[in-house]
Amino acid sequence: MEDQNELFEQALDIEWPWYVDRVAPDPVKRLMIIHLDFVAGGTFTCGTCGTGGCKAYDTRVKKWRHLDFFGYRTFLQGPSPRVDCATCGVRQAELTWAGRRQGFTLRFEEMVLSLAREMSVRTVARVVGEHDTRLGRIVSHYAEVGNSA
Repeated sequence: MEDQNELFEQALDIEWPWYVDRVAPDPVKRLMIIHLDFVAGGTFTCGTCGTGGCKAYDTRVKKWRHLDFFGYRTFLQGPSPRVDCATCGVRQAELTWAGRRQGFTLRFEEMVLSLAREMSVRTVARVVGEHDTRLGRIVSHYAEVGNSA
């Protein structure tokens, strides 16, 4: 079991203080939830200013849609800490896997953007099993960011 968790940690490219706590596949629903956690006393980077070494202030459990693994619709689930930043006060910690839109990982967003260059958002939605409105928000967000740069 520990080897399996380490394999997923490498595949997800997560680093200390984060780790894969457990992997929960559901073969009937073809669904997999990868439960993440962090080491007690671990420190984080402030998501606002980038200051490192910030201690967790509190957490809230969140879930992010990720790329499918082995044909299973996959989600990451775990605590999303807010940190007590000396510069900014209490702010959301930077989560290296989290995308810019709520509820998706960065890698999932990248895949959606790549597919959206070649096909309609509606077709992408059918391919990945998500609602086209949610995916349209990803595409719009990055189009706005690209136009403002």
